Amino acid sequence: MRNPWRLLTFRGRVFVVVGFCLGALAALLGQRDVVWLGLLLVLLPLVASLLVARTRLRLSCERSVVPSQVAIGDPLIGRLVLEKTGPIPYGILRFEDYVPRHLGVRPRFTVQTLASHWRREFTYPMNGSTRGRYTTGPLMVRSSDPFGLAQLDRQFHATSEVMVTPRIVPLEEMRNAGGGGSTGESRPQRLGVVGQDDVLVREYRQGDDVRRVHWRSTARRGELMVRREEQAFDPSVTVMLDSRSAVHGGQGKESSFEWAVSAAASLSLHFLTDGYDLNLLETRGPLTMVGEAGAQQVTTRHNVVHKLTDITTTSEPSVRPMIEAALANQGSQLVVAVLGRLTRGEVEQLERTRHNRAAGLALVVDADSFASRSDRAGAEDRTEHLAAVQLLREHRWRVVVADRETSVGQAWSDLERMGELV
Repeated sequence: MRNPWRLLTFRGRVFVVVGFCLGALAALLGQRDVVWLGLLLVLLPLVASLLVARTRLRLSCERSVVPSQVAIGDPLIGRLVLEKTGPIPYGILRFEDYVPRHLGVRPRFTVQTLASHWRREFTYPMNGSTRGRYTTGPLMVRSSDPFGLAQLDRQFHATSEVMVTPRIVPLEEMRNAGGGGSTGESRPQRLGVVGQDDVLVREYRQGDDVRRVHWRSTARRGELMVRREEQAFDPSVTVMLDSRSAVHGGQGKESSFEWAVSAAASLSLHFLTDGYDLNLLETRGPLTMVGEAGAQQVTTRHNVVHKLTDITTTSEPSVRPMIEAALANQGSQLVVAVLGRLTRGEVEQLERTRHNRAAGLALVVDADSFASRSDRAGAEDRTEHLAAVQLLREHRWRVVVADRETSVGQAWSDLERMGELV
């Protein structure tokens, strides 16, 4: 049994206190009519609280969020469909839906009607301002009597799940992204089915037998392509994301870390679409080790998006765990690193990941362009960073430095314009 006093609103409690005082004073003065008035003021809130507590509220709620998965910064719409049944009308019903602060403000709305049966639909806007997984709801309903003397809060159990993912940017095909294996040749492309008789093609080179020209690929690519009958070839790529908080700048969705996560997600899905096996790493080690594309591609893309949705920065001071994880995977023909502030010692560690002359591509985020003036690196750290970027280039990495005005797609296009790294 609920305590009636706790169900009373401020107005209801004022009625009780005033009625009690008025009745007591009237009794002392012998004013019987005024005593009845005081008694009425006391009984009205108590009866209202009893009715609110004992009346069964037959109310159903259907809820949804559209879409349930959005990229960071995109809008969402919450939808609630409420229906009341039963013979007893309610004067006022107030609703409030729980919304995490990263998605927006909590919506509040009121239904005021004496109808015993009604149906209402409500929508409210949200915005995925911060990457992550969220739960909206449950919906709270506050019922009260028509005079506002008593109220009771009830809560539905249903909730809605929302996932705010990194922004995935479509990337153009990089024709010279593949690195050589032990032979130094660019990556061939699989045309046939998997097996010992796979048909592989590569660019025509002077001296190749014209009988090996693959005319269908030549027509599609606009340049001579020759066929090679070889053992099945599974191209692979290692994507590394530096997630150390110390090497990034800025806050929220405008930070350099969010740019880097978006780049890593876009690159990973781009390579999976192109048929690569993917080894995705971050500073603390492997994020996910996924197998061959094709039949498992949908699951793989799902895993990549989910892992990068959940990733956070780390206080880890060194990239050593990421480097060791990359060294454990010896088969990648391509290494792509998404980096923040660098030192020359870290560049030397990164160079170790390029097994068998694997091509190295680096997107280096200019963290200072994302940070406020007070949070930017000092002159000494800035000089060290510039020297480290230059050392990367000297080690024959393709390097693009991206500031806050550079889009992920533009940075990738800049890598393409650099041509093949040999």
